[in-house]
Amino acid sequence: MRPIFGFAASFALATPLLLAGCGGEGDIPQSLPSIPTTGSLAAVDAQAKDGKEKRKVVTPETVIDKKGVPKNVKEEEKGGEALSGPSPAEYLWQISNEKLIKDEPFTPVIPRGLQALTLNVYVPPANPLTKGKVELGKQLYFEPRISLDGTVSCASCHNPEKGWTDNAPVATGIDGQKGGRSAPTVLNTAYGKTMFWDGRAPSLEGQSQGPPQNPIEMGKQTYKQIVERLRGISGYREQFQKVFGTDVTLDGMAKAIAAFERATALSGNSKYDKYQSGDMNALSDSEKRGMVLFGLRLSGDDDFKTNVVLKKADCTSCHVGFNFTDEQFHNLGIGWDPEKKDFKDRGRWSVTPIGARWDKEIGAFKTPTVRDIARTAPYMHDGSLKTLEEVVEHYNKGGHPNPYLDKDIKKLNLTDQEKADVVAFMKALTGEIIKVPLPKLPAGPDGQTPNPASALTFSAAKPAFHLVESR
Repeated sequence: MRPIFGFAASFALATPLLLAGCGGEGDIPQSLPSIPTTGSLAAVDAQAKDGKEKRKVVTPETVIDKKGVPKNVKEEEKGGEALSGPSPAEYLWQISNEKLIKDEPFTPVIPRGLQALTLNVYVPPANPLTKGKVELGKQLYFEPRISLDGTVSCASCHNPEKGWTDNAPVATGIDGQKGGRSAPTVLNTAYGKTMFWDGRAPSLEGQSQGPPQNPIEMGKQTYKQIVERLRGISGYREQFQKVFGTDVTLDGMAKAIAAFERATALSGNSKYDKYQSGDMNALSDSEKRGMVLFGLRLSGDDDFKTNVVLKKADCTSCHVGFNFTDEQFHNLGIGWDPEKKDFKDRGRWSVTPIGARWDKEIGAFKTPTVRDIARTAPYMHDGSLKTLEEVVEHYNKGGHPNPYLDKDIKKLNLTDQEKADVVAFMKALTGEIIKVPLPKLPAGPDGQTPNPASALTFSAAKPAFHLVESR
């Protein structure tokens, strides 16, 4: 069995990116357009009104093919920030006044089976965990006033009560608009090397910068508008001073939200982890057979015997390590149109710059963790598979044939019992419930305090608060 079935696509704060691409094995189909250039790096624009020809220099990095890019990703690139020009620097980042900081280090409780959140390994040196930062990040994570009309928060699409996703095929944004991908779970993204299904953001801090200025997700607005809105809330200005020694900034917002996610959304202590810790009775016979089929050996202390073939389901080719992901990108054939001979969504290929592009990543998406997989349905980047049984069957038949199919995707010939056992083991990777009480949000300039729960369900675009823009 191969990657991609666990994450449910993401809404949170990634700076506007130039979109390019990568792909899977095979010849580039005829439907993939060539890159038009004249001379070396010059592209000829249309004739100017005065009849004179004007030219525009185009570097390789700016020659971008937008075909095969989901609408919400395109909108992220041309969001409010891109359309209105960059926000003034002082809204993005400020030098810290350390005399104002009143905070202390925070050490999260790491569930059994996971690695410690070591600084410089899983925690960026520029963003160490602190108590005040995690609490501020929690408020911002559930804060609907980050969105243009006060109806959407990070938690709208990444709800802790729904496996830190929304359990929908594709995510829903402001005014009920639909994104092009399923919302990935935030669980264990603390250990991730890249974010989003296509890996276009390098960190949680980077990932959290896209949705707020994305017209589909949180509205067509600039970072300046968002920061000004939060600066009009005295409670946030006070917290930013104590945590960062600055006024409200995009940098602080990104760091706080990332710190909350990194310290809180941790899934472990599953039945599998208990088995690995020495409890031979933690897994049922079916789960043990499924574990072997998945690609993991039985404990040397376990007397259980089975005749199933180790790694017959071939899951550990991609779902490896303590977090069950190789953090790489693979083509499983999901979304392939055999008539058009193309993908509606080309995945990783679409966000890789010219010069780094290769066809192996056409239609390829990031391998998600299998931890808590039972809570994050539906599956695949487009939410096209509703159940784990459908996922296993997709792998069992060898994926969807296409010229770029990952070389290791092949028919597995699993029996019905073996398929059931693999599903049973994946369910045994369900961790303990993470209880996240809703935070009390600070009152706005109008004296009203929004209810964070109002952004967890989409209704008739009724704001969670009375919007008063600070000037």
